[in-house]
Amino acid sequence: MSSAVVSTTQGHTKAPTAKRSNTRAKTRRSQGWMPNQHGAWFMLFIPPLMGMILQPSWAAVPLFITWSAGYFTYFAITIWVKGRLRPKHLPPVLTYGAITALAGIAALITQWQLIAWLPIFAPIIAVAVNETIKRRERSLVSGWSTVLAAAMMLPTVASVSTSGTPAAVSGDLWWATAWFALYFGGSIYYVKTLIRDFGNHARFIQSVGFHAAVFIGAIALAVAQPHTWPVAVVGALLAARSYAVPRIAQRRGKRIPPKYVGMVDGVVTVFVVAAAFAAFGS
Repeated sequence: MSSAVVSTTQGHTKAPTAKRSNTRAKTRRSQGWMPNQHGAWFMLFIPPLMGMILQPSWAAVPLFITWSAGYFTYFAITIWVKGRLRPKHLPPVLTYGAITALAGIAALITQWQLIAWLPIFAPIIAVAVNETIKRRERSLVSGWSTVLAAAMMLPTVASVSTSGTPAAVSGDLWWATAWFALYFGGSIYYVKTLIRDFGNHARFIQSVGFHAAVFIGAIALAVAQPHTWPVAVVGALLAARSYAVPRIAQRRGKRIPPKYVGMVDGVVTVFVVAAAFAAFGS
């Protein structure tokens, strides 16, 4: 019995230390050095990595670094704007911005034709930055701008192995780009039904309707191009998930913790990637 009392007392004495440690960690993250939207990492890195795998080229490495540092810069700018442009939030903006610029210059030196992608990326990035400036970084417009930019990295990276222009990208790679854009775009609605818009019937209908449309489109593609049937199969899985998981959460009467949402999405993403390789990797 005495040992139980000691154990309980020790637990209480250690709690403030753990709390202070967590507070310090959160403070460091809030300065803009480390992105805290871990669910976005799949979206940010899978398309460019897939482009490098399907069309391998060492010349794509500077471009990949540019994209990665660019996202860190974007996140740092978001924190800086949220912090009302306080100087303490500026160092990560300048640091990551400089890395992005240097890597971008290296990418253009390696393959100067990459500048042909600028007219595609410029408006997408402009929208994302504008949403950040207006403090609407969690809006649907902001989410879709990030999704489109991430998906477009697949053909951009793949093009480096040839001429570095959009004209060099094959039809299958464009279909793979659309597949990832629709998957990650659909995740915007799906995740909102589980967390921020939990219990919102209109958002639930929007999510289910979007995924149903993607599934129908995948079936049409499989009919026209039979080798893309894995996309239709996974499309059915995504449509079923968009309906079943939110309904289960609603019946339980409480939100599913974000970490579990992320874990399930990690497994689903494996199927999405596998379907992309099977359908468009030849």
